[in-house]
Amino acid sequence: MLKRRHFHIVKIESCVLCIAQEEETIDHLIFNCPFSQTCWAKIGISYNSSISRIEATIRAKEIYSGKLFFEIFTITAWYIWKERNNFIFNQISPTYNAWLERTKADLTWLRYRVSPDLSDYTTSFVNNL
Repeated sequence: MLKRRHFHIVKIESCVLCIAQEEETIDHLIFNCPFSQTCWAKIGISYNSSISRIEATIRAKEIYSGKLFFEIFTITAWYIWKERNNFIFNQISPTYNAWLERTKADLTWLRYRVSPDLSDYTTSFVNNL
């Protein structure tokens, strides 16, 4: 979006999360980047990037075997985005371990926002990451 508005914070137009240096698009950054694909695999969500984003999300939900799909999906995508922003704005190199720790911390807090039966599931899910 910043590129479209001709506002460049830093001279980076390629994905800062991957070695391939693909053009940074939302699809690449969140779903196609090798860094992001590793994150999705850890969470257990498979995402087919060859179809539309909405259709891919619907299919991912159908395939996902766990509970709280949209909550986990959103938190995962959010922390991929945060790893990118930490590099762009704070010059902190993105790492898988940093992403995982932040994601686990936020998922831990999720247990307080769900029903008691899902709270136990959330705790177990985080412990198995």
